[in-house]
Amino acid sequence: MAQFKEIDDYNFPFEVGVMRDRGAALKFADYLNSIGIKATAKPGFGANYSIYVANEADVSKAKLELLRFGNNPFAKAYNQAAWSQGKTPKRERTVSSNASFLSFSMGTYTWSLASLTSIIEVICLLIFVLSLVPSLENALLGALSWYHWDQVTADFQVWRVLTPIFLHFGIIHILFNLVMFEAFARPIERHFGAWKLGYIILTIALVSNILQFIFLQSGLGANAIFGGLSGVVYGVIGYMGVLSRRQDLPGDLRLPPGLLLVSAIFIGIGFLFSGIANICHLGGLLVGMALALVDFKRPLR
Repeated sequence: MAQFKEIDDYNFPFEVGVMRDRGAALKFADYLNSIGIKATAKPGFGANYSIYVANEADVSKAKLELLRFGNNPFAKAYNQAAWSQGKTPKRERTVSSNASFLSFSMGTYTWSLASLTSIIEVICLLIFVLSLVPSLENALLGALSWYHWDQVTADFQVWRVLTPIFLHFGIIHILFNLVMFEAFARPIERHFGAWKLGYIILTIALVSNILQFIFLQSGLGANAIFGGLSGVVYGVIGYMGVLSRRQDLPGDLRLPPGLLLVSAIFIGIGFLFSGIANICHLGGLLVGMALALVDFKRPLR
């Protein structure tokens, strides 16, 4: 069976994908080797495991095989490949991480504080808990909300264009946003990295917040306060929805069928009610889809 190594192996420089389960990563690496693709499995950051191949020409084929593996990981061919190595699995030595105490795993799921996804979630939770204290609520709203042009133009408090995403108004509001953000932002960070996710979040947040602010300042809600991570959530859903049309996309980056349409319907229904930042939601969805269109033809990295 394929074994992990404690140092980087420069004979396998091309990453194919990331897997959460150690046994599955070993099994898949063995299978790739059995079909003539030189591959290895390496421990990654945050209790994940990366698959690497030796030749760049094999990357596309290996990614397609990874998609097939994700659809049926218990197929006979994969088990035969592991046993054909003629070894009983040995106790592997894994890479230690200074951030291990900041993470926990449950089955194939891993949550790590040392990630942009988790940092944003913790900030939202912290601000929400602090806002439950009456003496702090007004101070937080006053510091993080955006309700007048002069706050940015005259006072140069530019952070207000972004910080409304950290404000939430009710337990249902924050729980829904954090669950959806966790489900769709973390796979993006796991495959594309924190810098890519940060760029996506920042672009979606800035554009959707500006559009919502302009809408409110048009006279329909001047000086009204808005907030929430919903615009970003709809944005990452839009991003994954468009990118899911790629054939070489890893399985956990694919949006469940119909979710993009359901999201658009929910945004439409929101316009029938007051007190919902519908322009922010719609703007986030469209910006996310636009970012995905830019990346659609680019090689996955």
